[in-house]
Amino acid sequence: MIRRKIYVFVLLLGVLILTTNVFALPVGQHVGFFDLEFPGSTNSWTHSLTKYNFIPNLDDNEPLIIKHALLLLSLNFEPIKDMGKYIFNASVDLEGSLLGDINYSSRRKHWVYNLIWGTSITDSFILDKIANKSATITITQNIGTVKYVQHSVLLGSARVAPEPISMALVGAGLVGLPIAVRFRRLLRK
Repeated sequence: MIRRKIYVFVLLLGVLILTTNVFALPVGQHVGFFDLEFPGSTNSWTHSLTKYNFIPNLDDNEPLIIKHALLLLSLNFEPIKDMGKYIFNASVDLEGSLLGDINYSSRRKHWVYNLIWGTSITDSFILDKIANKSATITITQNIGTVKYVQHSVLLGSARVAPEPISMALVGAGLVGLPIAVRFRRLLRK
């Protein structure tokens, strides 16, 4: 009887160790990510996060939970003159979700080169899209014209999440143990 209990304990411990070592990094490991893109004259581009964009490097299979991210853009644009001012307005979206607006107003400049615009991303819906390791950024021009996007930087911090399927199997096995014991006792009678 004791031998069987030890066998079940060792079996469960082995399954638990296997499911937690499926990935290169342990569950809960903090990682940072950084991706630099040079979109050029397009208004839409994709940040594709590979294992090399993470510190420490991922195995490309680890699911992530991202708590915070930051997007920085360097833009060249042409504002429109309106009532003595040069005005530019555009909205920045990530996968269709609004990140923020770029607003510019000046009395002196007609062309703007390398304006740095940034936004902190804390919305969990948007962070979940980034956790899929692919984020499409789109600039919609409202007033004025974007001429060139010098660079786009997406960075932030994340942690490795437990793999849901393996954890569900372990949970189902643990829940099923008492049922199996009772079923076995009924068969003995």
